[in-house]
Amino acid sequence: MTVNIDALNAEFGIPGTLGFAEGRGGLTMIEIDNGLATATISPYAGQILSYRPAGAADDLLFVSERAWFEPGREIKGGIPICWPWFGPDPTASGRGLHGFARMLPWTLSGCESLPDGATRIRFDLADNAETRDIWPHPFNLWLEIEVGATLSLTLTTRNAGETPLRITQGLHTYFRIGDATRLTVNGLSGCRYIDKAAGAGDAIIVQDGPVTVAGEVNRIYEAVPASLSIEDPVLGRRICIETQHSRTCVVWNPWIATARAMDDLDDDDYQRFICVETVNTASEVIEIPPQGSARLTASYRIETL
Repeated sequence: MTVNIDALNAEFGIPGTLGFAEGRGGLTMIEIDNGLATATISPYAGQILSYRPAGAADDLLFVSERAWFEPGREIKGGIPICWPWFGPDPTASGRGLHGFARMLPWTLSGCESLPDGATRIRFDLADNAETRDIWPHPFNLWLEIEVGATLSLTLTTRNAGETPLRITQGLHTYFRIGDATRLTVNGLSGCRYIDKAAGAGDAIIVQDGPVTVAGEVNRIYEAVPASLSIEDPVLGRRICIETQHSRTCVVWNPWIATARAMDDLDDDDYQRFICVETVNTASEVIEIPPQGSARLTASYRIETL
């Protein structure tokens, strides 16, 4: 797919703040530097790949050095959009994990500077012949991203059909971490989770205290609060997570064996990230009436410890 970088800069560029450039694998990237933060966003998959608020020593997000930057494949890292299903194919008919939205080009429909100096971007995705071959439903999907002192995302699904639409979805955020074995995820104590780690048998467990990583972590937490945090003593920071329209949360770290089995991760990459994902999944299936809509929102900010 040929992309005219000059045409994109002419139509959507914001001088001194937002521009377009060729990135890894030849994919087009949106580069933002608005004084409040820098960010890199790929219109392919509508995926944020980098976000660093002004003065921060380290990026909020992790992206694998071995990630695929190829049309038709997911990019390992940043904030992939999992939609219209989260996790395995709910029909068990051979479709891949986490839906198709993270492996399709989105349409950029707007870029603007906000009064507080932040930058807002909007992407659109709608059903077409390709999506209907995978999932036979009419839809409109919108992603709004605001890059400022805080990073925020809102994913909106509109049911463009005449029958109710059932979806699961998620913002599969990869947070960069200094050492996964030393982090804590706070705010989930007392929440029940489904243990999806290898050999756990989907056991139902109640979290006692902060979440830590000493082996594979693959958990779906239910009835979670709207505010969570990750404390990272190695990078000397706290990542604050605020969500709306989500009562489930996935915490994932692949640990040694799973990381080694993934072609798009280095063997020791498990030490460098934790996924704390804002989702609607498990018992939280979203049903959208005809012509109705549903939202999923997350925002992230960094505090110094």
